[in-house]
Amino acid sequence: MPRIIVYTAKASKPPPTYSQAVKAAGLVFVSGTPPTDPGTGQFVEGDAGAQTAQCLRNIKAILEAAGGFG
Repeated sequence: MPRIIVYTAKASKPPPTYSQAVKAAGLVFVSGTPPTDPGTGQFVEGDAGAQTAQCLRNIKAILEAAGGFG
């Protein structure tokens, strides 16, 4: 089964040994993403709600890059 590595600059940069996501068998497997701003690479300031919102924005960007959102 072919696997496609997914990467977008619109989400947090992953560590060197990880991918943001992998597409395989019609599924998208998204790895964990920190609450960092993809433009600056810095952790967002604020409470857990602000950090969670940034994580979800990062995941949305990864899924869009994988073709899973539109």
